Amino acid sequence: MNTTLLADIVEISKDDPVAFTFFTGYMVMFAASVFFFERSRVDGKWKTSLLVSGLITGIAAVHYYYMRDYYASTGTNPTAL
Repeated sequence: MNTTLLADIVEISKDDPVAFTFFTGYMVMFAASVFFFERSRVDGKWKTSLLVSGLITGIAAVHYYYMRDYYASTGTNPTAL
């Protein structure tokens, strides 16, 4: 029986610049989200802007994570033109 698990680990070559770029992208965007959500000592007028910025970078981080997974599985870029 061949089952695919959600947590399957896909091996990425160490000299693959595309996979590294996706990895770097989602890690930086996730770190930015954490930074924006941790800014609780700002004036009230900036809290909404920081919340929206955190949500946008968080959603982008999730998309980059899935794009890296897609690239690692198929070897093609996950873009639609």
